Amino acid sequence: MSALTKEIRSFVVIAHEKSVRKAAEKLHIAASALSRQVKILEEDFGRKLLLRLPKGIELTEQGQALYKQAQKWIAEENRFRRSIEEGQKPKILQLRIGAVGCLSHSFLPRFYKKVLSDLGQVRIHFKIGDTQTLTDLLLKNELDFIIAFNVARNEKIHFAGQYMSKIGLVHLPGLLEEGKQSIDLYDCLKWPLCFPDVNLSVHTRLYSEIVRQKSSFDIAATSNSFNLLANLVLNGVGVSFMTWYDIEKQVQDGDLVFTPLTDKQLEEELCVCLPSTVTIDEQTQIVLDSIHEVIQLYHIPVAP
Repeated sequence: MSALTKEIRSFVVIAHEKSVRKAAEKLHIAASALSRQVKILEEDFGRKLLLRLPKGIELTEQGQALYKQAQKWIAEENRFRRSIEEGQKPKILQLRIGAVGCLSHSFLPRFYKKVLSDLGQVRIHFKIGDTQTLTDLLLKNELDFIIAFNVARNEKIHFAGQYMSKIGLVHLPGLLEEGKQSIDLYDCLKWPLCFPDVNLSVHTRLYSEIVRQKSSFDIAATSNSFNLLANLVLNGVGVSFMTWYDIEKQVQDGDLVFTPLTDKQLEEELCVCLPSTVTIDEQTQIVLDSIHEVIQLYHIPVAP
C-alpha cells in the first residue's frame, strides 16, 4: 500500500510512457479507466495536465511540474520504506581484525565463538600477516584491531594489552626425560637446529643469545614458516624454537613437545592494538574483553 494516491502513481507512468494506451498496458488496466484517473487529478488541481496529440500525449506546464514533484514524492516514500525495513533488521557488527598466522589454528576460532556469544550478530574479516604488514594496515585504518608479536611503539597506536609468551624448544616426544619442565638454551645446542630465519620475530634475539652461549651449534635448516620448521622437526631433521602459539596444535595432537626455555629474555610480546584515534565505546570494549579472556584462558606453558 502506498501513501500516494493511485491517480498520482498512474500519472507518473503516463508521463514516463508518453502514452495513455502504453501506460494502461503496463498497469494492466483499461485505457478508459486510466483516462478517468487523469480527469480526477485535473479536477482536483484545477488545471489541464496533459494534451492528447496524434503522436501521443504531451504534458502541459502544470503537468510537467506535477510529474517532477510526484517523482520526488515516490523517491521519498521509497527511502522512508527502506529506512523502516532496515530499522527492523538486527544490525550486524562488522569487524576487521589482523593477526599473525600462528593464531589461526586455535586462538582466532576461540575468539570468534567468544565475541559471537557476547555481541550476537557479528561479521569478522580476518587478515593474516606478519607484524609489520598488520601494523601498516592498522595505521592506514584498514584494520580495526591487530593481535601480533612485538609491535613497535607508535603514538598513532593504542596498546590495549601486552602478554609475554615464552620461547620454547620444539622437539619429538622422548627426546628429553619425562616431566622436564624447562631447558637451558645452552643444552639445546647439541642437536641440529631448524632455525627461524630473519623474517620471523624470534630470530634476532634468539640468534644473539645462541652466540652468547659460546658453544658450537649446527643449523640444519632455516625457514620463514613455522609450519615448515615443525614438519622438519616431525621428520627428525632436528629441533626448533617457537612460542606456544606457533606449535599448540601439534603439541595437543601429541606429535611434538614444547619445553620452555629458562632464559628470561627469550620471550615474545603478544600485543593487542587499535588506532589511537578510536574511541573505546561499549562494543569496542566487549571485543577487547573477549580477546583478553581468550588469551588468559589459552594454555601457555611457562618456565617455573
